[in-house]
Amino acid sequence: MDTDSKACSIPQSCSEVEVDLKRLDRMLQAAHRSSIDIKDSYDFYVLALKEFNKENLSESFLYCDRARYELTSAINDSKIKIKGSRFHSLRTLSYFFKLYGLYAVIFASLAIILFSFLITRFSEVSVLGVPLWSSFFAGLGSSAQILTGIADDLRRYGMASRYKRLWYMALPLLAMVFGYMAYLFVSSGFIAMDGSSQSREFSIMFICFLTGFLTKWLIGRLSRMSRDI
Repeated sequence: MDTDSKACSIPQSCSEVEVDLKRLDRMLQAAHRSSIDIKDSYDFYVLALKEFNKENLSESFLYCDRARYELTSAINDSKIKIKGSRFHSLRTLSYFFKLYGLYAVIFASLAIILFSFLITRFSEVSVLGVPLWSSFFAGLGSSAQILTGIADDLRRYGMASRYKRLWYMALPLLAMVFGYMAYLFVSSGFIAMDGSSQSREFSIMFICFLTGFLTKWLIGRLSRMSRDI
């Protein structure tokens, strides 16, 4: 009996089951948005939620496990069958792209390449005395923040929980505005910076990059301010 109980994989705590249900919920959402039939899987997911609310952990876990099985079957059924072999279809590829945030990864990677090119190509161009590299470095920072968020999600949950919608495409654009204003703020003398002109310029570049990296945080702060006004 002791050996069997140790081999049992049923979670013993409420938090473990809750994590499994949240992960399953994200998987079902990604599958549904990819036009994969999740009816059977969703039915078992609902049963798992009901048992979880009753604090019946073992039954909840079993229903959750069955829901994952049905979801896997639905994904396999959505694949293309050619001469007895199964290949990923557009729906299954869309599912994995949504589940693991690959759309955001591709977008951020392309944005990094674009801003790196703009920094090297138009580093001398300025608008109203403000070099455009300030905006480009901020855009580079926001792109790095998107990749960092996806990597953190995959490390914690094994799937993407942030940047699942297209709103993240606005981050680099907003970051460019924040980077421009950050350069104005620093160069206006509010922050005293010692050293040579080159070292001060490098410091401003880093500040602009950091401003872009903190774009999501700045959006939250400014939104709170606008609601309080």
